[in-house]
Amino acid sequence: MKLVTPKYYEEFKCIAGDCTDTCCAGWDVDVDKKSNDFYKTVTGPFGDRLKAVSVDDEEGGCTFTLTKEKRCPFLNDANLCDLYTELGEDKLCDTCAEFPRFINNFGALREMGIAPSCKTAGEIIFAKRGMMEFSESDIDEEIALNDIDPFVYMLLRRARKLSFNLINDTDYKLGERIAAFLAMSRDVQRLLDIQEDEKIGNVLKAYENKDLVDEAIKNIRKRRLDADTLSARKLGFPQDAKYFEQIKHYFDSFEGMEVINPDWYKVCQAVDKFYEDIKESRKAIELKDEFNEYYKDRLAEYDQLFNYTIFRYLLDAVNDYDLLLKTTICIVWYIVLKAADIAVWYCNGKTLSFTEQVDIAHLYSRQFEHSYSNFEVYNEMFETNEIYSVTNLEAICLMFD
Repeated sequence: MKLVTPKYYEEFKCIAGDCTDTCCAGWDVDVDKKSNDFYKTVTGPFGDRLKAVSVDDEEGGCTFTLTKEKRCPFLNDANLCDLYTELGEDKLCDTCAEFPRFINNFGALREMGIAPSCKTAGEIIFAKRGMMEFSESDIDEEIALNDIDPFVYMLLRRARKLSFNLINDTDYKLGERIAAFLAMSRDVQRLLDIQEDEKIGNVLKAYENKDLVDEAIKNIRKRRLDADTLSARKLGFPQDAKYFEQIKHYFDSFEGMEVINPDWYKVCQAVDKFYEDIKESRKAIELKDEFNEYYKDRLAEYDQLFNYTIFRYLLDAVNDYDLLLKTTICIVWYIVLKAADIAVWYCNGKTLSFTEQVDIAHLYSRQFEHSYSNFEVYNEMFETNEIYSVTNLEAICLMFD
């Protein structure tokens, strides 16, 4: 089996008790069958402690019962793991041993990366510049059988490579790059939906042509200018103001939402205050422009967010043939992060540190990526709610430039 990781993957090292947050609180700890089988053999006081907090599941694994403070029962007051200390690193369950790593398997290929849900990982991700680079190695593991369509798989690998190229093409503004990325995904999705996979190569070939992309982006600019002109004449303000109003609903909670870290609500409160204070939509556009000027030397952090999300999500479309949904996940990630950045910057007296940027990303990653229930609800909303339509996503991203 071949293993592919971002080159920065090896830079990650857990800082344990020195971390300002902990990955051992806020969510259930799901234990795999192999680890659970071993834990059942542990004797003595620690074995009794394991048995007291383990709730077996139908697959042979178990879940550790959290404390009333929603902390793992083996997380001590120094934010260190008693299970690690008592039994050793090699006896951690897969969930604990892997976090904040994620793993995607595609037959003979395994991809692994790190997620910004961990602040240390986030610092590594957002500090990088330029196209994501990869390391490859062979691992001695048996290749798992699967029903992946090899033809579609190769097309989606090509689409992902193209997505990296489009997002990292600094000849264009980021919003324009996102619009091209979104258009490519939409065009591929149309063919996937009608099962005309053999035509997808032609779509990809078109977007791989720099001249054609350049022409497409010129058309995007013209379309946006025409819409702004029409909006200004009819409504008295640019259409950007309308789309800025929509963004606040990207932070709406829903009934039954799981809260992984209550600090996420502080971000939402900053967004609420921003919208309450600006009142006039035109002022929001002015503040967005002021933020872009303030942040101009660090705007590449958003490129790195796309590098992470494209690597993590896009190829997974081979399992459900929904490339557009994966693309939407990437773009909503960006919209939420930048909107939160602007709001926190505003509430901070117009300052936003790198540490604060990493913290906002880590909170959203936990809330969205590390709750199965939240992730499923959000994905359904992405496909059914008009505010996440292709038209709105494109307009918001162009407005952010």
